[in-house]
Amino acid sequence: MLLSELFKGAPELDVKQLSVDSRVPMKDAIFFCLDGIKYDGHDYIDEAIANGAKAIVYSKDLVKKPKAILIKVPDVKLAMKHTANLFFNNPNEGIDKYLITGNYGRSSVATFINFYLNQISTCGYVGILGIKYGKFSLKSSFPTLNGLDNLKVLNTLRKNKIESVTFEASASSLNLQKLDTILPDYFIYTCTSKESSEYHSVDYINILRKYLYSLEANTKIIYNIDDFSYNEVKDCFESCTTYGTSTIADYQIRDVSLSSKGISYKIIHDEKAYPVSSKIQGMSNVYNLTAAIVALCVKGHDLAEIIEVFKNAPEVEGVMERVDDEYNIIVDCAFDLNAIEALFKYAKFAKNKNKVIGVIGIDYTDGDKRIEKIVQLCEEYLDVTIFTENESLEGEVMSILQRCDKYITSSRTMYSSTRFLAIENAIEIMNKNDILLIVGKGNEEYLNKGLGKEFYNGDKFYAKRYLEKRRREENAII
Repeated sequence: MLLSELFKGAPELDVKQLSVDSRVPMKDAIFFCLDGIKYDGHDYIDEAIANGAKAIVYSKDLVKKPKAILIKVPDVKLAMKHTANLFFNNPNEGIDKYLITGNYGRSSVATFINFYLNQISTCGYVGILGIKYGKFSLKSSFPTLNGLDNLKVLNTLRKNKIESVTFEASASSLNLQKLDTILPDYFIYTCTSKESSEYHSVDYINILRKYLYSLEANTKIIYNIDDFSYNEVKDCFESCTTYGTSTIADYQIRDVSLSSKGISYKIIHDEKAYPVSSKIQGMSNVYNLTAAIVALCVKGHDLAEIIEVFKNAPEVEGVMERVDDEYNIIVDCAFDLNAIEALFKYAKFAKNKNKVIGVIGIDYTDGDKRIEKIVQLCEEYLDVTIFTENESLEGEVMSILQRCDKYITSSRTMYSSTRFLAIENAIEIMNKNDILLIVGKGNEEYLNKGLGKEFYNGDKFYAKRYLEKRRREENAII
């Protein structure tokens, strides 16, 4: 596309790319100088030009004039959004977009919706698990893409004839305006945690309110009515479909039964009861599955048919994910204290007369109040706890873990400075009917050592490895 078609009065330069990242190759590209929280694109103009940018869209006065076509605008972010829509031929059109956000539960809801829609049509996924559509899969380093990349992905999905997409968006991305280029058809809100770092890093409720006000009138809103934020934001929209245990929910959750074999409950809608059952586990997944069911019903799919398909709903990578069919080993990314407690409660409820063993990571950033609460939860719900590294400074893991000592009152606690060895120890001491919870990392394949990310094969990888080792030893095959 010609630059003159994108900006009135500009030269007839052939534009092949749009970019907001000065570090990447961008032959014949327009570089947009976005002003972010940590970085200002105006400081990286020379780098962008060296990497191939031919035109620079900026808003601040420049000390020196670089050798490129310069286009000054009042607001770079708005200019980027307008330009990208032209360049990609309005990528929001012709594809159904489900946007899921909240402090946790997003991956599960997005995965469930994606699973159902791929049974009957084609659906892509964009979020912390990467970018997926058809047979294509790409892992991502970021839970939420920037606004330009979101439009690029929409354009790619549309070219590949994908009919719908689930966007999983971190709550903090609302503040960074990463979602402003997406015009969602369905907005699904899961839950809010006052303990979440996302909640404390910004004026969370007001940012959520601002985003809800910005949604177009035809966006369908699906909201967890049990979440305290609902009463804080309900004046931000004219209509909304609600779900939860509340008797005034449009889709009421009732008669919940949890076990190690899965979940079962009823959804009451229009005075009719619909029994739901699935092999996924935990109360949090009752909410997550219901959110997906409601969103699909709002779209127009039949409630009974959705429930039937979700009998085989998939486990989500790193979220209440079972490692083995024989041994009850669960990997979960829970970091928020509310999420950890919900996981522990489920395990204690499901254990019968057997033990619940936990491998729990402690961060170098964890304060004493958080560590005290983690220890209290472990002592209340777990029979054996192995504290280990989660995000820990190299060489200081044991001193960090020993901060737990002053809060420990039982003798059911161990320490392991290396995460994969903690998993090995847990598998060595567990019995076949015990429940082992490996908490804190989920499907993440890195450990943050304080100076950067270090590759880590992942909790599931090591659980499988040491379980196989145990089986070999039990069968005397060494």
